[in-house]
Amino acid sequence: MNNKLLETLADIAYHAGQQGYYTGDSRADINTFIYWAHEFEKQHTSTDWGATDYMLEIERYVMTKLTN
Repeated sequence: MNNKLLETLADIAYHAGQQGYYTGDSRADINTFIYWAHEFEKQHTSTDWGATDYMLEIERYVMTKLTN
């Protein structure tokens, strides 16, 4: 994994934890967060982070995942 992906993974795990996300299986949760990080990065390959607030985007992304 590259550093950007690891940062995304950490941010996703943080925000999910802030929302109380825990399935009871930490290994499954980590695998989910890894998948989400890859998906987020793929969706945002052309995003200009100078013009878009990364933290707001990652928060929105996690909230969408947790409510679907």
